[in-house]
Amino acid sequence: MNKKRILAVMLTLALVLSLAFAFAACTDDQTPAAKEGTFRVVLMPKEGEADVYTIDMALLDGEKNGEAAVMQLAGNHGVSVTWEESSFGKYLIAIGCVQPTEANEYVRLFTSVEKDKGVDAYATTIEYDGVSLTSSAVGISLMTVEPDCVILIKVDSY
Repeated sequence: MNKKRILAVMLTLALVLSLAFAFAACTDDQTPAAKEGTFRVVLMPKEGEADVYTIDMALLDGEKNGEAAVMQLAGNHGVSVTWEESSFGKYLIAIGCVQPTEANEYVRLFTSVEKDKGVDAYATTIEYDGVSLTSSAVGISLMTVEPDCVILIKVDSY
């Protein structure tokens, strides 16, 4: 009888420890490195100089995506943003100096984040400040933000 009691206590202890470690692992999915550093958002007008904003990763509470970055621009830098909700997330109509004026113009997103780069026939690669940027395969709500990345937003036409 004593051996059964010891075995039950050991199994209970093992279960409690495994649950404790499981909950501890779920408290924060961001590594410290993901919360540190900065990234740049470049607003490229049709003519003139670009507006470049450096954003601290720590300011993006929780969400590390393009939508959170745009919210930082609007809230901390006074950048005007016009967007519409869609079933795929937010669709940028205009942001800061990026203002489409013709019927065939739209806001186009470029990124340095490898997993977000477009690979289809319409993907375009440009160079900005020594960084290769490719048109994004995802919208602003799904774009990944990571330390040292560059997101460039400009007017394009079809």
